Amino acid sequence: MTARNTHTAPKRLSLRAQALKILLRLMRRKKIWASVAGMEEGIRQARQEGPARPGSSLLRHAELRTEIIAGSEVYTLVPRDGVSAQTILYIHGGGYIRPITKYHWEFLTWLLQAQQATIVVPLYPLAPESTCQATVRAVRSAHDLAVQRHERFDAFIGDSAGAGLCLALCQDLRNSALELPRRMVLISPFVDVTLSNPAIIETDKRDLMLGPAGAREAGRLYAGELPLDHPMVSPVYADLRGFPTMQVFVASDDIAGHDALILAERAREAAVETEVHIGSGLMHVWPILPIPEASISRAAMSEFLQKDHL
Repeated sequence: MTARNTHTAPKRLSLRAQALKILLRLMRRKKIWASVAGMEEGIRQARQEGPARPGSSLLRHAELRTEIIAGSEVYTLVPRDGVSAQTILYIHGGGYIRPITKYHWEFLTWLLQAQQATIVVPLYPLAPESTCQATVRAVRSAHDLAVQRHERFDAFIGDSAGAGLCLALCQDLRNSALELPRRMVLISPFVDVTLSNPAIIETDKRDLMLGPAGAREAGRLYAGELPLDHPMVSPVYADLRGFPTMQVFVASDDIAGHDALILAERAREAAVETEVHIGSGLMHVWPILPIPEASISRAAMSEFLQKDHL
C-alpha cells in the first residue's frame, strides 16, 4: 500500500483565503491556544456560549433527531427525502475542550447533500470535565446504538481533535473485534498531544490558529490519568493495522500537520491504504472553512467517500 500525496491548494491563495488570514490575525484567533492562560479563558468563554446549533440551511435539507446517549447529546441528520445512500459518523474538533461550532454545522450541511447521507453527530463530553477514557466511551455508546439502527457505518469523519477521536474509536472497536467502517476522513488531525515534534517551532510562526502551549495543556487535561503518549490520547503512537482506508488533509501552516504526516506514513507501513492532501499555505481545518480552497478539498473528499458506492 502507498500513501499518495496531493497538493490541493493552488499556487496562489484565493482572495477569500488571504482575507481570512488577515482576519485571523486581527481577531488574534491564536490567543486561545498561545498560552495556558489563554486556553483556560477559552474554556470559560466556550462554556458560557455552549455548543452551536444547526442553522436554517441544514434544517431545510435534513430531518433532525436529538437524543441523550450515555449522558451526551447526539444528533442524527437524515435527508428530508428519506433516501440515504450512506451512514457517516462525524466527530467535531475543538482541541477536546471546545464544543461544536457553526462552521461544523455548515460543513455537515454540505456533507449531507453531497453524500445523501445519514450523519450521526455526537456532542461528546469535553475536557477538563471529562477525560479521554470517558469521552471515548461516550462516543462508543453513540456509535453502538447507531449500528443497531443502521447496521454499520460506511465512514468516520473527524476534524482536529475529532479526527483523533475517530482514531481512538477505531482502536476501541478493533480491540473488541467489532467491525470498522470502510473509510475514514481525517481533517487536520490532532494526533500527538505532546506536540514534541521539533519542526513545530518553525511552523508555529506561520500558524494563525493554534499554539503549542495551549494545545499541549488541552491535551494534558484530556489525557486525565493516561500518559500523553498513550495511543488512545495520541493516536500517532497507535497500532494502525486493520484500520479503514484513510484520507488525510494536512495544512502546511498548522502545527498539527507534522504529526499528521507521520500518522499517514505509519498507516502506510501498517498496510492501510492512505491518501494525503496537502493544503499549501493553508490553515488548520481549512476544508470546513468558507474559502474556495475548501471546495477543492471537498470534491476530493466526496470522490473518496463514494468509491464504495459507484
